[in-house]
Amino acid sequence: MICYACLWLLVLALLSFNSRAEAVRPPTRFGDTLFQIFQHERCLNCHQFNSRRSNGKSYTSHRNRYLCENCHRPSLTGLPEGGWIAPNARMDYTGLNARETCELTKRNVGSGDKNALLHEHMLHDVRIRWALESGMTPGGRFPAVPGGYWTWKQAVEDWAKSGMPCD
Repeated sequence: MICYACLWLLVLALLSFNSRAEAVRPPTRFGDTLFQIFQHERCLNCHQFNSRRSNGKSYTSHRNRYLCENCHRPSLTGLPEGGWIAPNARMDYTGLNARETCELTKRNVGSGDKNALLHEHMLHDVRIRWALESGMTPGGRFPAVPGGYWTWKQAVEDWAKSGMPCD
């Protein structure tokens, strides 16, 4: 004969155990997932663009960062008019480790609540979404970022829930 009360207690115990296991889950750190995405060729291509230190494209093949839409037209990129502009040189994180990249990113996101600004930028900036989903340029597509936007979004949200730690 089945002991329904015992079965019910077993279910409650399993649910309680699962809740406690999630509660002790370690925080998601920048280096756990996001740093690897930041190091992807598609991301570095734009973040090095205006950097003399990394010999970015503004110092090699693209002489003016303000004439971008002469080639990178909205009809090609899918970005709104005026949306195509590379990050400035202070956003070049080439050669930095995960902690340094995280700190540089937070430092340069703007004034105000750094975590809120960074969360907004990382999830809603059309250029980031473009890079993760399409990446179409006049020269063709760059290799896709593994997992695309949805992997990125989950990684950003997990990191944000953990307080966006850099260590």
